[in-house]
Amino acid sequence: MRISFLSWNLALLERSANAPLLWEQCDAEEVFRQHVLNDPPDIILLQELPGLVPFVETHKMVKANPKSHSGNLATLVAHTIEEDSISFISIPGFALLTTFESFGLTIANVHLAPGKGQSQSRMDQLAAVIAQSPCERVAIIGDTNSRSDEVARVREAGLHAPELPEPTWDSFKNRFHLGAPRFRANFTRCFTHPKIHAEDLEVISTPVERDDKKFYISDHFALKGSLTFSPN
Repeated sequence: MRISFLSWNLALLERSANAPLLWEQCDAEEVFRQHVLNDPPDIILLQELPGLVPFVETHKMVKANPKSHSGNLATLVAHTIEEDSISFISIPGFALLTTFESFGLTIANVHLAPGKGQSQSRMDQLAAVIAQSPCERVAIIGDTNSRSDEVARVREAGLHAPELPEPTWDSFKNRFHLGAPRFRANFTRCFTHPKIHAEDLEVISTPVERDDKKFYISDHFALKGSLTFSPN
């Protein structure tokens, strides 16, 4: 069985410092929509939404929109997946779990605690996701804010944490906020149960070009890929 996904922290759909003067929120929404329509994934995991969810006609929203420490979470599921087989659990502050009951799979959309000093909080949040997952097979995807030592701990705990082809945060390349510190990191990640394999991972780091300017619609890059597993 294979399920494709796209995860994207949309930075409250704010305007990049490098965007044209007339660039508006609706323009960023349209860029997101076109990304989806060009290669529609089965499930979309969004973080840092400003109280609205971008519309895309190929998908429906799981009927929950919990707040995280910054903005809201939303999960969109392709119309090709039967709605009757889907259930969800919100964990206030950091996670939205969507369970595909006919597949025996839970996908957790997460926005974990930020900051270097919040390592144990993030590990506790991951533990809470696993504890509340209706399925043993769980994939945890989204803005994990994880540091390298935490990823090592995740692997030691028995979960898969695949290496990514390039950073999902690169403020050398993406000057979304002028004057912000320059560094690279893999905040957006995918952690999976050993019976799930994350494949074809790709970071979307191609800028938008408009009015002779190149810029990004978020300070985070999107992560796409596929989850493969044996069906029930």
